[in-house]
Amino acid sequence: MPTNQGSSNFPANANDFLTAVETIAQQNIRSVENTNLIEDAFYDYEVNDGKVIEEAIIEMAEAQAFVPTAEGSQPDLSPLDPTLYVKYFSEWESKQFKITLRRDEIRAIIARGESAEAVASRIMATLTSGEGDYDYSQMRAVIEDASVGADAVSEVLGNKKPKNMKGVMFAIRKMFNAVKATNDVANVPCKQGVPVNDIRIAISEDVLALIDMVELANLFNLSKEEILGKVVKLPHDTNYAGTRILVYDRKALGRATRLFEYGQDVLGLARYSNHGLTTERAYFYNTLFKALALDITSAISNAEGDIMEDETYYDITETLSHCKSNNVMEQIGEGQTFKAVYTADEGYTLTGASVSVTMGGASVANAYDDGVVQIANVSGDIVVSITAVEG
Repeated sequence: MPTNQGSSNFPANANDFLTAVETIAQQNIRSVENTNLIEDAFYDYEVNDGKVIEEAIIEMAEAQAFVPTAEGSQPDLSPLDPTLYVKYFSEWESKQFKITLRRDEIRAIIARGESAEAVASRIMATLTSGEGDYDYSQMRAVIEDASVGADAVSEVLGNKKPKNMKGVMFAIRKMFNAVKATNDVANVPCKQGVPVNDIRIAISEDVLALIDMVELANLFNLSKEEILGKVVKLPHDTNYAGTRILVYDRKALGRATRLFEYGQDVLGLARYSNHGLTTERAYFYNTLFKALALDITSAISNAEGDIMEDETYYDITETLSHCKSNNVMEQIGEGQTFKAVYTADEGYTLTGASVSVTMGGASVANAYDDGVVQIANVSGDIVVSITAVEG
């Protein structure tokens, strides 16, 4: 019989021997947790006053022609002011995460083994879980934005792209070296180098599953733990393709927080309280600092092609008369085993029933036995026809 998947309705059953209604044996009330996190990926700004963030970099001084005074030259005393490049950020977004707590109602629904305070705490935890998921989605959107980061193929890879995971690792190393070295790649306004500790590699967990991390670490002359310390792991998320790698100076991605505050309104007469977490944040890409992006869609496809293959599905058709099936599948994958149990309706029997089982249009010998159809190594559409007889 099919595995029980529960019911959304409470089964109020009277006991067969006693008049009392059967009650809850065990109760679990859980809060849903957020596990999507992007850690150490953005440069954080804690803002207390004002609303505009100013970022500026000072260009390195350049070599000037110089003739010693001993050779008759006069010193050049004219001023040469430093060159500054400035960006301003002020796109703030306010959000509020709200939940209502009704302690009387919590006490009314809990069973022995639970406590009202424990359930209330789990309800409150949904505020931080909700805010954490939203914060993740905003950071992920910045990292995946096609306008964030200069194209690594044209900037540092000589207009070539990786065709497999070895090529991806080679490209990551070249991108890392280009970000680290003193130069003006990635369309930054002036030459700059980046300390190794400030460089991050944003890459999806799905891609990491295809990469030999020991081999990647060796390519960097680092331990596996050290290279993982530079990797910003992007969780599996169907909202994003996850086919983009970003190697960047952490200062290129900013997350500013002006407000992160809990509040509550207690309505004593109404017997409930409203609780809220209010935030005001800005997420941005700072083009003063280096960031290189690489699309590896084709490399992923080639790598998966070496270890995975497309599934082939076949249709399942059941034509039943005076009987029912426990099968809930409409399709089945190639090579899998099909098994279904059939039960005659009241007043009918499967003994002497008319049974036909075909796969791919051909009859399957010995597939039916005493109310069970079983076919190993499925290779075609399955059609089961059973007519029970009166009994």
